[in-house]
Amino acid sequence: MVTLLRKIRRNLLSQNRFNKYMLYAIGEIILVVIGILIALQINDWNDQNKKSDLEIKILKEINTNLSFDLEEIREDISLMDSIEFAAIDIVDYISNHEIPSEKFNYNVAKMKVAPHFNPNKSGYELLSSKGVEIVVNDSLRIAISDLYESYYPYYNQYEKERIMFKSNLIQPYFLKYFSWMSDLDKYFLTTLNCTQDDYLKLKNNDSFIKLIRAIDFENKFVRLRAKTMEEKIINLKRQISEALKNN
Repeated sequence: MVTLLRKIRRNLLSQNRFNKYMLYAIGEIILVVIGILIALQINDWNDQNKKSDLEIKILKEINTNLSFDLEEIREDISLMDSIEFAAIDIVDYISNHEIPSEKFNYNVAKMKVAPHFNPNKSGYELLSSKGVEIVVNDSLRIAISDLYESYYPYYNQYEKERIMFKSNLIQPYFLKYFSWMSDLDKYFLTTLNCTQDDYLKLKNNDSFIKLIRAIDFENKFVRLRAKTMEEKIINLKRQISEALKNN
């Protein structure tokens, strides 16, 4: 093609047909410009396709991460439900019984449990490294950022406060009246043991009931936040699924 164009150019010049040569030269320039524009357009299409493929890959990974997060937060909520029921049983039992029981000891052991939510962030970390703007849907991009940059850290702060509450106040108090015991048959793999004398001390000590009620209140408060987290995860998963269907 290039050889043909050169031949035409030489023939026009040799025949002194300058006007036709100029028209030909202009046409050749236009042709070159069109070729460049087409090449740029193809490159742009390729870049857009690569970005779209990467967006889909990242959204799928985030969605998988969220599935694990949803499973974990629901397990934590279930544990907090168990703690709430145990607190009710403890208050009722110690008010109506004169000797400790195995169930009473195990329920008290549940009071020191602090479920910990550890979200999976590999998908979001990949998105952050590539630039969050790769998610073209504005509302989806904002929802993803809100969950990982606001709601997850916010919930994590409550967990830290709960751990400090249980380690600094609850466990030292329990150590005065209970002995820790390993029990592989129990869900938490541990239980407590309270002697008859220590049980009667607890029964006649209002501070124990106050502490159990404080644990119950704190547990309900964190559980409420966990339910909010569950809802946020479900909503984000739905948004991502809709976005993936449209790609």
